[in-house]
Amino acid sequence: MVRTAEEDITYGLPSLTITNHLDESEKSLLSLEKRSFELLLHACAQSTYLVGMLNSLNHIGHSGERATAPKRRLDIGFIGGGRLTKHIIATLVHFNICSYSDMTVSTYGPESLGDLSKKGVRVYCHNPTLLEESDVVFVCVPANQLPVLRKELNLQPSTFLVPFASTITRSAVAAKLGHGNILKTDYLFNAEASYYLDEPYQSVPITLQSEEVAERLFPDIPSEEHGYVYSSTDWVRDCVLVFYRHLIKLSPATALDNLNRVLFGSREEVYFEARDLRVFGGMNEIAEREDQLYDLVDVSARVEHLNEKIPSIVGCLKEQFMWFFKPKPELSVFSESA
Repeated sequence: MVRTAEEDITYGLPSLTITNHLDESEKSLLSLEKRSFELLLHACAQSTYLVGMLNSLNHIGHSGERATAPKRRLDIGFIGGGRLTKHIIATLVHFNICSYSDMTVSTYGPESLGDLSKKGVRVYCHNPTLLEESDVVFVCVPANQLPVLRKELNLQPSTFLVPFASTITRSAVAAKLGHGNILKTDYLFNAEASYYLDEPYQSVPITLQSEEVAERLFPDIPSEEHGYVYSSTDWVRDCVLVFYRHLIKLSPATALDNLNRVLFGSREEVYFEARDLRVFGGMNEIAEREDQLYDLVDVSARVEHLNEKIPSIVGCLKEQFMWFFKPKPELSVFSESA
């Protein structure tokens, strides 16, 4: 929390600021700290939207009626137990997307996550077991560890990974893992941006509660309103494919209808048509089976109609994205006991 001069007589004293004894070259690097925090915000916001939407789709189930659908939340796994994992877990719990017991962490240092373990997060050191137990796996390790994971894991086409290696592209991550069923944004950086956060050191969940912050984090057409970090609408397209694939798994016959109802409600003018899910080249047909959408990296370049449509529906999906960061009283919407 930011303190004012009335509350703290030392507030704002130049001699106590971090920049007081830095030379000009060192000060020029301070923007990297702000960029790092924005990357963290993006990762936590995207994780919250993804898991929140998949839980909501799971809740709809086969009938399309929330009241009678299976009420099961997804099992969420994390490879790596560092700062990013801790912040994503805190954010998912803060916004009532998951409970601690829904999540598992596989890390080489499980003893360092004792606090999370006490709260109900399962913590151990065995990545293959994590893959078996999780519906979605967030890969929170540096890019140089991806080849090690490739050797260690027996990745199946259906294994869904969400890697957060910000230093390399999505295609490079797929090549390092030898696996295309991944959801990853290619971050873009704007060195000329003005920093829009008054206090870049408060908790991530508290920062995300700001409507202004949440709005800037949604992938959109590049503009001067973005901060140091922004991501392209390609991530939105890939999310649509992930959501549609999940609905195919639940009920193929109603997948497209349910997708439109969940994403757009009564705004029928922006509904997806079957042709928007046509995968050109190879099978060259409308995707109607889950396995047709496993290789997201390959498929996303071949859904030409969907790629054309995404820019026109970004605004609608932004509203939905921002909803997940508004206060919600409890987990009952997605809980088994509701």
